[in-house]
Amino acid sequence: MARQPILEDLNDLYYFAMVAEHGGFSAAARMLDIPKSRLSARVAVLENRLGARLLHRTTRNVTLTELGARFFAHAQASIEQALSAQEVVDVASAVPNGMVRICCPALATRLYLAPHLPTFMDKFPGVRLQVITTDRRVDLLAESIDVAIRLYRSDDMEPDLVTKRLGVSRRILVASKGYMQRSTLSHPEDLREERTLVYGAGDEWQEWLLVNSDGQPVTVKHRPMLTCMDSEAVLNAAVHGLGIAMLPDAACKTALDQGKLVKVLDGWSTPELVLHLVFPSRRYMLPSVRSLVDFLTDLLPPLTTSDS
Repeated sequence: MARQPILEDLNDLYYFAMVAEHGGFSAAARMLDIPKSRLSARVAVLENRLGARLLHRTTRNVTLTELGARFFAHAQASIEQALSAQEVVDVASAVPNGMVRICCPALATRLYLAPHLPTFMDKFPGVRLQVITTDRRVDLLAESIDVAIRLYRSDDMEPDLVTKRLGVSRRILVASKGYMQRSTLSHPEDLREERTLVYGAGDEWQEWLLVNSDGQPVTVKHRPMLTCMDSEAVLNAAVHGLGIAMLPDAACKTALDQGKLVKVLDGWSTPELVLHLVFPSRRYMLPSVRSLVDFLTDLLPPLTTSDS
């Protein structure tokens, strides 16, 4: 004999959960804005279908039975899933509009975001964007940031935030052909004797950590000819033959394709960094925020280095 469904109406489960949460029928009825008699009747229907008592009722208070407490824990999970399912429909049917605040490092803004903003804004004319360009690690919740593009090690993620992996990036060594014709470089340790160009900040002496395809690490201490926080300035110096630069692969791809730069010590690079989107929660995400997350999820992986 087929077992009959326990729940004919999910509202009965919701009504019971509200009574349990608020400690009684009167308080729950006020929160739901429905008559107390209706609420009591619906919970009674639920108990009858279950064939079990979920609540102890007295003239003064209402408490959960032992079985009711266990049932309540599962009821909360079921209601949460139902709300998530409803949200999928709500988001799909809503038109994205309003402000979205996105935070992005300066280089990633220039390489990944800025060239494609017109496409996004043409597609979603009701969405207004505020782009915060900074290389510091922002606190999304404290600074009211909806989504961030980040580039960090795979072991440096934030457990309290939702992370969507998009691709990987490495910093590679590059120089002009003219410079390399004058160089005798054959191993990372030879960089100590070369003219080096650093993208970043630091002291007079710098260290580069390089790994080969076998994961063998080498740390090279060197004294750079140029240190600059602007990747374009370092790239331009390398193109003009001023030395060997370590730059993100995406930042020097065009110069490499055009023959303005060549790879140096091909097979050696910095440890891999993960390019990812970060946002506070998948639940209750506004359609405007979701539209940007989905747009960047489709856009960015083909622009990044393959994981292979």
